[in-house]
Amino acid sequence: MRIFRPIVIAILAASSVCAQERGDWVACVGRIVPNERVQKLAPVCPGGAQAVVKELKVKIGDVVKEGDVVAVMAGEDAAKAALAKARAALEVAKTAKDIKILQQKNLIADLEGESQQIGNVISEKDPPRREREELEYNQTTLARRIAQSRAMLPLVESNQAAIVSQARAAADEAQAVYESYFVKSPVSGRVLDTHVKEGEAAPMEGICEIADTGKVFVEAEVYVSDVAKVKVGQKAQITCDALDGKTFDGRVVAISRTVKNNKVFSSDPSDYSNLRVVRVKIELQEPSAFANLIGSQVNVRILAD
Repeated sequence: MRIFRPIVIAILAASSVCAQERGDWVACVGRIVPNERVQKLAPVCPGGAQAVVKELKVKIGDVVKEGDVVAVMAGEDAAKAALAKARAALEVAKTAKDIKILQQKNLIADLEGESQQIGNVISEKDPPRREREELEYNQTTLARRIAQSRAMLPLVESNQAAIVSQARAAADEAQAVYESYFVKSPVSGRVLDTHVKEGEAAPMEGICEIADTGKVFVEAEVYVSDVAKVKVGQKAQITCDALDGKTFDGRVVAISRTVKNNKVFSSDPSDYSNLRVVRVKIELQEPSAFANLIGSQVNVRILAD
């Protein structure tokens, strides 16, 4: 295959020269790209554990919505049990908070009631001096205990709230860890490729690739010598070997402001691929025809106005 690439490039270069002479179209090559960048989904590995796919819920070509689960990782059962334990601890902490605060309030109410009873005895029965003095002493002691108990109430409330907050944070952390075992799609789109089977460790490429194929574009690489002839709004014709050479219509929607090396061919200098190009974005009029051809190479003619 290597010996044919210089020939292909020579043909394209000749086409470009011809286009310059005729002035009615510009020839270039490009590749099919989705509306947004391709999302490569990789799992999170809690605690540095190896990410093994327990269940793969999608296959190539499936349409998914944002937030849909595409894979479940091994270890999900243990994470679920840890979450249940953390939630139970949170409920215990909340109940203990209510009990502690209620106990403190009941203590204050009991002390106030006892003090009130002593006050009633003093005012209603008019006890002898010695008994009165003892009752008044007890009432003073109760008043001091009431004041102390009232001062303790906000401290009890604060302490119990902190315990509940700590338990809630632990539950939230357990929830986050549990959810990390479910790999979800960050976008709505189509599954372009999968890189793993159930029971296998997730590779560096990730679990799968997803992209929004509702709109499909061509990222064309126009030679610097031709870019002056290209303008936003111009019509384009696209052909692809995978579609039996059928011609599809498109329109230029954006032109890059920078000059870069081309990416369509190999970067090996022996392949004559180190060409300076400007990337031109072309929206396809029939995106559904290319929905399963993301990344494929196409030939492009950008027509003059």
